[in-house]
Amino acid sequence: MPSDYENEKSASRVVATRRYWSRTDSPKRWYPWGLLQLIGLAILFLVGAFLLAPRIEADVRTQVSDRLRDAGLVTAVVSSSGQGVAIRASADETNKMVVQTIASSTRCRTWAGQLTCPTTINVELDAPTSKTAKLELRPHAFKVVRADDVVTLSGEVPNLSEQERILVAARQHFDTVLNEMDVTNAVATDTYIVATTGAIAAVSHLQDGQAEWSGESLSVIGFAGASGVDSARREFDDVGRTASLGVFNVSSSHDTAQCNEDFERILAATSVQFKTGSALIDQSSESVLKRLAEKAETCPGELVIEGHTDSRGGSEMNRALSQERAASVRSALVRLGVEPGRLSAVGYGEERPVADNDTADGRATNRRIVISALLDN
Repeated sequence: MPSDYENEKSASRVVATRRYWSRTDSPKRWYPWGLLQLIGLAILFLVGAFLLAPRIEADVRTQVSDRLRDAGLVTAVVSSSGQGVAIRASADETNKMVVQTIASSTRCRTWAGQLTCPTTINVELDAPTSKTAKLELRPHAFKVVRADDVVTLSGEVPNLSEQERILVAARQHFDTVLNEMDVTNAVATDTYIVATTGAIAAVSHLQDGQAEWSGESLSVIGFAGASGVDSARREFDDVGRTASLGVFNVSSSHDTAQCNEDFERILAATSVQFKTGSALIDQSSESVLKRLAEKAETCPGELVIEGHTDSRGGSEMNRALSQERAASVRSALVRLGVEPGRLSAVGYGEERPVADNDTADGRATNRRIVISALLDN
């Protein structure tokens, strides 16, 4: 029989091995939630790789090809892989940056609309067939035509860089510029830049007309205001210091008689008003002054501004007042853009009445400003 000591030891061992967890032999269920997410990602990858990616790459190739073709690089070959686009173009080294810029700015269709294609552009230029081959030198014909406010550029341009230079120059003078130039990828003559720049500058002074560079000489034909004729002639002569000149036939759009009729009609409708007894022009006359300045720009030669008064007051005082008023109108027209060298002012006082000074209406008619163009010699 066990002793009391052994019974106490066995009891203490049972207390020491007490468990603090439950134990079960029943199996737990396993759910593949993580695996389902991996399968979904794999499906999205396959859809993108085999369905969406080829479509996007094709769209990028099409958009880039169209942009390059519109720029005149019809021989460019475009390939794409993922976000990379490779371009092989027939262009000289100076145009590589132009090709890069055009391709990089291509816009592609996305779910958010037209956005810049997120592509990496690699441009390779075709090597020349022979190291000793010389680029073709040819005269490039060029024409600038202005009809109202629209200017059309046509003819030939040697490369894309030169085309961009011409477009920038034209847009400095005109709001609406149509580009119909053909890129030749040939070398132009040394006078091409001077001739095209001068042609654009000359046409900027015309109301209607054209400037044409034949490849050998420059001709300018059209109509302009009085100051425009002289300005166009100066641009034409400047080209002649470097290149050959052809015909310059720019006529004034208005003859002298027509100008005088137009000035008379404007001043008959609304006269220039002055402060009483002074040569200070009333603010209400600003609109008629603008119309007079616009007409002056279309008239040839020198313009004379006459001041007239009624018979009240002394003759010397009236002559001085009429002279001051004519000078005030001259200053206003100069401020509005008329060349000062074309304008002269003279005061006649009460010497040349056109109505009866015995009535208020007659005196009001005699207080007047007259503008006229000097007759052609």
